[in-house]
Order: sequence, then C-alpha cells, then structure tokens
Amino acid sequence: MSTQEQLENLITQFKDSWLRSDKHSLAKLFSSDIVFKSHHHGSINGQKHVSTTLSEDFKNYATSAEFTNTFTAHQKDFAAASSYAYVDVNHGQKRFLCGCTFIFHFVYENQQWLINHIKFQVNWNKGQQSLLPNWNMLPGVQGWQLVDGEPTIVSELHSPWALIRKFKASEPKQALIDLYNKYAFAVDNCDINLLIDCYSQDIHGSFPPLGDLSGRESVIGSLKNFRLLAPFWQHFAELVKMEISQDKKTARFIIARIIPENPVNDSNQKIYAAHYQLAARLESDNCWRLYESHYIPGWFDEQNLPEFII
Repeated sequence: MSTQEQLENLITQFKDSWLRSDKHSLAKLFSSDIVFKSHHHGSINGQKHVSTTLSEDFKNYATSAEFTNTFTAHQKDFAAASSYAYVDVNHGQKRFLCGCTFIFHFVYENQQWLINHIKFQVNWNKGQQSLLPNWNMLPGVQGWQLVDGEPTIVSELHSPWALIRKFKASEPKQALIDLYNKYAFAVDNCDINLLIDCYSQDIHGSFPPLGDLSGRESVIGSLKNFRLLAPFWQHFAELVKMEISQDKKTARFIIARIIPENPVNDSNQKIYAAHYQLAARLESDNCWRLYESHYIPGWFDEQNLPEFII
C-alpha cells in the first residue's frame, strides 16, 4: 500500500470510528501527544482526551458524514492532509447539516502512520443545532461573521500546500485530482497565492455568474472579488471523467459538484448539481495547471454523466 493510500485509509478509519462514537478505535489512530483544535470544542491535548471528546459528538442521534476533496502530501516521517466533510444529523423531523474542513498532520512511528494533529473547522450550518449540544459557537448558514471569533484554519499557514511545498503526485491522474482540490481549497479559503498556482497564464473559460473570462489576472481578480461576497462557499466535488493525452502532458476532465442537502436521488444514486469541464497542461516546472475552465450548472446522476465539450 502506498503512503497516499495509507493516509487516505487512516482518514476513512477516523471518519468511521467518529460516526460510531468508538473512542477505543479513535485512540488507536492517534499518537500519544495528539493536539485537536476547533472553534466548537476548543483545544484538547492527548490521545485519551481527544478520543473521548470526539466519541461524544454523535452518540445520541443517527448521523452520516461524507469526506470529499481529500489531498495528502508527505515527506520522510511527516505528512499532512486536507479534507472537506459534510455532516448530517437526523432525529424524527429534526435535521442538522453542516459543512466542515479538516487539516490532519501525521507522524510515522513504529512502522505506522498516526494522526498527531487535527484542525477541525465548521464553515456553515443549518437546521437544529440542539441535536449536537456539545458543539458551541458555530457559524450560521452565511458562514463566518464578526461575532464568531478567530478561525481555526488559515490556509496560508495551515494547508498541506503551505506545510509541504514541493510535493507532487507521481501519476498524472492523481496530480490532476490534486489540482482540482487545490483550486477548491484556494477559492473557498480566499487563498489567492494558492489559487495563482492553479492557473496557466492563458486560462480562459466560462465562470457563471461572472461570465466569460480570459487571462489569469481577469480570472483571479474576478474570483477574488466574488469570493469576498460569499464566505460560506464550500466546493464539495469529485472526479467523474478524465482523459489524459498519450504523451501525458495535457488532459481534460470533469469534476462533479456535490450538494450536501441532496447527495443522492430516490434510487440512492449519486446526483450532482453542476460540473466543471477542465483542461490542464504539464508546464515547464513539472506542475499541472488549468488553462481552460467551464462551470456548467444542471443536475445529473452518476449513470448519466456529461459529455466533454472541450
């Protein structure tokens, strides 16, 4: 199993143990000196205290969660990852839904990777917060406001791209998935330097509701201003289609937008509210960057994927 697969598997085990309220399984994933930081739980130190606190989150009601947009990077015995998650708590007619961001740090100890630092930020929520009585001071549906205090995650300081700057996936498919995840994290966290590195100089495409844009200055400037109007943005998404050129220097791919309120249809098929048609090239510094991007609203399911138009 590759290092990336081990780290992704660890995140999956974390999610499953968290949803089961299984403090013993959680503890096995953590280093003894783990640090957990969040706005709603504060700062907690130590394997026992962190696992106990997290195991109390969902013990009362049926809860589901999906992790998306996961990016991992590693160097020697340290690794970092970012993930989005949406958490859905239901009890009778009551429902609580929130969108979250996780930052994980990992250390390699005794021939295994362990989680030794977690930053957990709730970006927005809607519904009955009383279903999670242990969660305090959450931002509302419009995201962070002045009364909400300092954020837990600052992309420029805490993102995996800030912590491990030179990491590149060796395979084009993974590198392109990483490229979209970097773009989404940059836009959602208004990290403009990170966003700059996602685009080629000749980036162009359709960016509704902003219209057609051309050139990195126009695209980034417009997205920056638009983002400032919407601090609650969170682009949950996943790859659904990809074609890589024979020389592995260009690619086109489709990323589907997930809406946490409606992730599946009545037949339990995945459904999506919009998609990106993206084209990227491998540039002279051996980094993939987008040179064409089209955001296209419109619902579809996993059995009826859009055709390429670029």
